[in-house]
Amino acid sequence: MQNHSITVQKSARVFSLGNLDTAKEIWIVLHGYAQLASDFIKTFEPIMNDNRAIIAPEGLHRFYRKGFYGDVVASWMTKEDRLNDIEDYTTYLNQVVEQFSTGDQTIHVLGFSQGVATACRWIAKSNVHVGSMVLWAGTFPTDITLEHPQSNLASCKSYLVYDNEDPFRNEDSWQKQLNFFKKIGLSTVVHTYTGGHKIPSKELIRFFKENYD
Repeated sequence: MQNHSITVQKSARVFSLGNLDTAKEIWIVLHGYAQLASDFIKTFEPIMNDNRAIIAPEGLHRFYRKGFYGDVVASWMTKEDRLNDIEDYTTYLNQVVEQFSTGDQTIHVLGFSQGVATACRWIAKSNVHVGSMVLWAGTFPTDITLEHPQSNLASCKSYLVYDNEDPFRNEDSWQKQLNFFKKIGLSTVVHTYTGGHKIPSKELIRFFKENYD
């Protein structure tokens, strides 16, 4: 048996809030596993203002949450054929910025849960200049090493946002993440909150008031 890969065209869903033409900053927000971008983007309504636009691309993998029926949800990748999936969503997210940004705005990225690894891999591989990245309730992917091209990672400010009681948080992975950021000289701010494995509105508002507003 031989394994072949071919490149095909695929339609992707992208949702937005705000005026993309006049906004001074654009936020690319990447949802977590088993979410939809149309639901995820509503999380950011409380931090909207005249200078900010939000873009929520949806992961290219959609499936039924309960196997064969019920709600449809999406993800960014699985362990199967992962390298092609990473290449596909990197190309996809580059196209999102190219299509929806005028080129004059500051681009920021927020990843939640599985969207954290997606954001990190994309920024590391992309030529898109990112002003800052917010890694909310997720883990930096271990496949990005010191030998990996990191021009964008090293030049953007990063925020690590987490809940100490998040059941998905692993202390060992967390410390490795902090150590890696130190080695590449990445400016990092740690922000803690309470609320579990989600983005509570009051914590999102507090985070933006402290760091962006």
